Amino acid sequence: MMHTPYYIAKKLSGSKRQGSRMSRITSGIVTGSVALSITVIIIALAIVSGFRTEIRSLAGGFSGQVLLLPLGADLEGTPVPLSTQISYLPQIESDKEVSHLQHFANCRGLLQTDEAIQGVVLKGVGKEFDRSFFEASIIEGSFPVWNDSLVSMEILVSRRLANALKLRTGQAVIFCFIDQPVRFRQFKVSGIYGASLENIDKSLVIGDIRVVQQLHGWSNEVVSGVELLLHRPERMEEVASRVAQIAVDCGSEDDPGLWIYTAKDLFPHLFDWLNLIDMNLLIVLALMIGVAGINMITGLLIMLFDKTSLIGLLKALGMKAREIRLTFIYRMSGMVIKGMLAGNALALLLCYLQQRFQLLVLDPVNYAVSTVPVQLNIWTILLMNAVSFWAIVGFMLLATTMINRISPDKSLRIK
Repeated sequence: MMHTPYYIAKKLSGSKRQGSRMSRITSGIVTGSVALSITVIIIALAIVSGFRTEIRSLAGGFSGQVLLLPLGADLEGTPVPLSTQISYLPQIESDKEVSHLQHFANCRGLLQTDEAIQGVVLKGVGKEFDRSFFEASIIEGSFPVWNDSLVSMEILVSRRLANALKLRTGQAVIFCFIDQPVRFRQFKVSGIYGASLENIDKSLVIGDIRVVQQLHGWSNEVVSGVELLLHRPERMEEVASRVAQIAVDCGSEDDPGLWIYTAKDLFPHLFDWLNLIDMNLLIVLALMIGVAGINMITGLLIMLFDKTSLIGLLKALGMKAREIRLTFIYRMSGMVIKGMLAGNALALLLCYLQQRFQLLVLDPVNYAVSTVPVQLNIWTILLMNAVSFWAIVGFMLLATTMINRISPDKSLRIK
């Protein structure tokens, strides 16, 4: 036997001519407002998630999620030599969150062409370097190639640096090592990458680690630092704490002291900006759910006024107010579900179009990415739909309390 409130609600929704013209228009507006709110919420979630992923990827690509530097070194000054013979590096590399460990050596200098001169940081990397980030962002040429026997004199430069110096792939360029004594090296530009992060890419040049070691007069076992890439970049602070504990528990007196940085320490402004975006997202979620809820209350009140005689009749026939309230909640829930389905479909379509065709573009200098990033997470979307639905139902429960005040003898006189 069908539940009585559900049966009546089904009859109310099944009759196309049921209710006044204003009531039908209001029903359409309410359904549309729910659809619009859900669309905005899903797109906002996808964009914030996309920005979070892209920023973490950029930070990790340029410096790793966790960075180990020798004591006395800083991010702006002259590199301090660090021996690669650190006893506890295998324990760090075996951490479940560490996907890759790589060494680097850098030096400051001047890159000179016939057109201009620019201060740069030459970051030397070896064959162990995870080049996937830079290879994915190369817009011209290719990543430098080197072998075990010969030092490579190829470099990879950024788009902004190439534009400033009017560089092209295959072009020769002079690097001036400004430490004493001053020395010069001629490189060939093998490729140009398009990734942009604050002012890092404006001066960062990727080359062979052996060139940097030779310029500093270091052996092959001396570098500037160690980078850790993680499976889950959002856990960088947790991993940094474990690395510090490993250094305390497993380190020996012969091991050098280390500073441990995370990408958040290196790029605090970017991650502060992400936190601000998260706060804005919460505001958007609250506003959209509030708007949908208020529209739902308005539509429900109009429907109650339109059905005052029906409510009075049901009360006169002995139906309890709680069951009548449930009837209208069933009716409005059907409209909410229709609106949510339409909103989900529209949001997913718009996100797909942005991912596929990159319709909305951004200035990478200001936003670190060239297009609006979107990333969809099925579990986040399902949770958002559940929270939104029950929040709107809560608004409906509040509005249906008006049914308790309707008197059968008065309402049945209303035509």
